[in-house]
Amino acid sequence: MRPARSRRTDGVMTQQARPSLPHWMIALILVCCVIEAGLWLAPMLGYGGVRVAVNLAGGFWSPLLWRGGGLYPGQPVLMFVTYGLLHGGLAHLAMNMFSLAAVGRELARFLRPLPMLAVYLVSQIAAGVLFALISPAPGPMVGASGAIFGLAGALIGQAIKWRRSRRMSMRPIWRAVLIIGGLNIALTLLVPQIAWQAHLGGIIAGFVMGLLLPLKRDRFGARALR
Repeated sequence: MRPARSRRTDGVMTQQARPSLPHWMIALILVCCVIEAGLWLAPMLGYGGVRVAVNLAGGFWSPLLWRGGGLYPGQPVLMFVTYGLLHGGLAHLAMNMFSLAAVGRELARFLRPLPMLAVYLVSQIAAGVLFALISPAPGPMVGASGAIFGLAGALIGQAIKWRRSRRMSMRPIWRAVLIIGGLNIALTLLVPQIAWQAHLGGIIAGFVMGLLLPLKRDRFGARALR
C-alpha cells in the first residue's frame, strides 16, 4: 500500500492520500477475472467448446449491428456490454486489467465514480460502433481495451482542462498523446489481432467526454501527466 503524501498548506501539514479505485471498477475487474478463469479451466474439465460458445453469445459481431438477428433476442444490443467482459486468454486479461487499474486510479483524481462509469460505458459503445464501421466482416471482437482507451482519453481531456485553468504548459499532454498513439501502433504491428479500430473509437469518445465533464473539486490534487 502506497503511503499518503504529506503536503504543507498555509503552514499546516496535511495528508494527501492517493485516490482508490471506484467500487464499480473493482467489481468489473473481479467479474472479468472470474469469467476468464472459468473459460481457462473449462477444457481441463472436459468442456473444450465453452470459449467458442461464449464468444458466439457474448462477443461483438459486426454483422449483427447491420443485419440484426443473433442467437437470442437482444443480442445486437447486449453485445455492446458483454464483449468487454470477455478476453482472448490470460495474457490479454492481465494486460487489460492492469491497464484499467492504472488508468482508473489516475482518472479518479479528476472524476468521481459515476462520471467515470459513464465514460467507460460510452467509450465501450463507441469502440464497438467504430469497429463495426471499419471492420464489417465477421468477428468476434472481445476485450475491455476500447473502454480503457476511453478512460485514457478522458484523463487527457481532464488534464488539459486542469492545466489550462492554471496556465500550465501543455507539453506533458502531447507527450502522453504520443505515448498512447505509439503504443497503439506498436500493438497493431506486433499483434495483428488487436482491434485498433475499437481503441480509436474509445479514446475519441473518452477524450470528448473528458473535455465536457467538469473537474472534480475535492482534497485530491490532480498530479497526472506532469
